[in-house]
Amino acid sequence: MADRLAPFSFANRTHRTWAGTFRCKPQLYIQPRTAEEIRDAVVEAKRLNKTLMLTGSGHSPSTLTMSDEWIMNLDIFNKVLSIERHESGKFADVTVEAGIRIYQLTEILAAEGLAIQNLGSISEQSAAGIISTGTHGSSAYHGLVSEQIVKFTLLCSGKADPETIECSPGDNLDLFRAGLLSVGKLGIITHVTLRVVPAYNLKSRQQIVSFDRFVDELWPTVWTSSEFIRVWWYPYSDRCVLWRADKCKQEEPLREPINNFYGTTLGRFFYESLLWLAVKVYPSLTPSIERWVFKHQYGFEESINSEGNVAVQRSDLALNMDCLFSQFVNEWAMPLTEGPKVLRQLETIIKDAAKNNSFYVHAPFEVRISNTAVSGSTDTINPDNYSVPHLGTVPGNTVRPLLDGTPKLGAATTPITYDKLTLYLNATVYRPFGFDCPIDKWYRTFEDTVAAVGGKPHWAKNFLGTFDDKPASTLTDGEMRGLKPTMDSWFGDDLTLFKTLRETHDPQGTFLSGRHWAEINGFVSSVTDIV
Repeated sequence: MADRLAPFSFANRTHRTWAGTFRCKPQLYIQPRTAEEIRDAVVEAKRLNKTLMLTGSGHSPSTLTMSDEWIMNLDIFNKVLSIERHESGKFADVTVEAGIRIYQLTEILAAEGLAIQNLGSISEQSAAGIISTGTHGSSAYHGLVSEQIVKFTLLCSGKADPETIECSPGDNLDLFRAGLLSVGKLGIITHVTLRVVPAYNLKSRQQIVSFDRFVDELWPTVWTSSEFIRVWWYPYSDRCVLWRADKCKQEEPLREPINNFYGTTLGRFFYESLLWLAVKVYPSLTPSIERWVFKHQYGFEESINSEGNVAVQRSDLALNMDCLFSQFVNEWAMPLTEGPKVLRQLETIIKDAAKNNSFYVHAPFEVRISNTAVSGSTDTINPDNYSVPHLGTVPGNTVRPLLDGTPKLGAATTPITYDKLTLYLNATVYRPFGFDCPIDKWYRTFEDTVAAVGGKPHWAKNFLGTFDDKPASTLTDGEMRGLKPTMDSWFGDDLTLFKTLRETHDPQGTFLSGRHWAEINGFVSSVTDIV
């Protein structure tokens, strides 16, 4: 099959998500080394009427990247092609082959005295991956990571031959907006230009605060108190871990955070063993285990009025976090103003479920934010507006992706106001030693709660969706129902435009691999479009 692809393709290779939640064995696993080989793969896929699924690190834990046809991985298409420093010295535009992993890029940039402006919780994704899935960090001064993208090159299947299209705010704006969050359904992003800044370190402090105090007292002001901020809520312990970080002087000595308990190999193994016991033998032990682990990791005493656990680290090392074990992840975005009400509702739901032995949750529950209000301007960036170091993003673009599920809160404001911020709530359920934990009751309840205040899911996560197409009794625990019934009301003209662009530039459906996911989530106009 496809002899011209033989030098860079493999049969009988298994593809799996990082968490081990899903796996598949595609007919062909393709790892091109050049742009020409990527194009050859698209040509052959069209000729043989095959579909192509793009995948990177597999950190999207759902069925999004599963396919029984062809899968393409760009891990060895990973060179840095150019670094163009602006004469002001305040930023640089870096062009890369889109398969480069973010952790590889950060090392290269560090050697050049540069850094990525904002990151998610991990750096294993590829440059194309952080664009395609809506990756975000946690900051009132930064939005989606895609706002750092100056331009990208998109290889589409085309009507006759594959077409290479340069996309930016000034060229092919609609396709640029579609590609900034396309979950791989438009084509292959082959090259990316990111806007980076002079290297910076972050000084962070981690403090313990009661859940009541966090929600009732700190909530309105804490989110703008530092440039970067993350909160982890431990429902059974009635405590939150508050992490805040700001840029600091480069000459300040580096200082690693203090790690306890599951920061060690033995501690991690012991914690995972306790979770396994709760999942497989005594689920009712879950609250006690989570309280015990919190006590030994952090202690229950509040430290909000003290210095806390202080660290000084290189920016990417500070922004990344340890994801611990294999896990299901269900994350939704909603207006920050709805946070206290939603968290109180979830607190009641979680505690009542434990009393009734209905379901149990794992900790921590992530609480993060982003500033996804955009100006919509396509003007050239004026470096005079930015200091070094700069509080916030020196944007590569100021447009909103078509399928951005964060709330539309109007144009960005200066200074930043509470009502312009997006709240992300992330319900993680661990799979100790790869064993599934029941998630259906918890995730259904969680989704109903956040959807009621305008919440929408992160596309790459383990959201469930509606029951409209199948009776609940016919579904397995945690099976995705999809969001097709609500997509039109959620995205309206933006979804219509996305579908039109997809059908125009991929008329044969070469990039509609993973047909089931695309269909149940309304990414295609009808079933006939993906057959």
